[in-house]
Amino acid sequence: MEYQGVTQKRRFLIPAPAGGLMLWVMSQTRPSTRTWCDRLQQKLMDAIDAAWAMMEASDDPAVLAKARDRARVCGQLASEARKVLALDPKPDKPSKLPAAIHEAFDRLDAIGAPILAEAEKRREAQSAAPKAAQAVAMQAALEKLKRR
Repeated sequence: MEYQGVTQKRRFLIPAPAGGLMLWVMSQTRPSTRTWCDRLQQKLMDAIDAAWAMMEASDDPAVLAKARDRARVCGQLASEARKVLALDPKPDKPSKLPAAIHEAFDRLDAIGAPILAEAEKRREAQSAAPKAAQAVAMQAALEKLKRR
């Protein structure tokens, strides 16, 4: 008995030696939809190649018709397999966005650091300079009105 991989959850019997009991076994192994589709596509391509070889090897109309029918059925099955694959959601790609964002912010910090340093120097220079007489008078008037 040849073992074939189980592709979905199924119950099946394992034959026992003579006089023994048969066992019920449940398998839960299941390949991804992409893997299933790739395997099926490969089998169908092999079947189409065999049909092509049948057409090349014979001139008999019945053999040619049989080979065309096999190739047509294989094409239809391949189309259905692609439809099944289209129904399966694509796996999430690992996000590299945070690393890219951190890199962008690092670049912005590197570019903006001299600009920020220049602005800080200007603020310090302005705060160290004496205030204009008009500004002092306005601040005194605001303090009288209890505003700031």
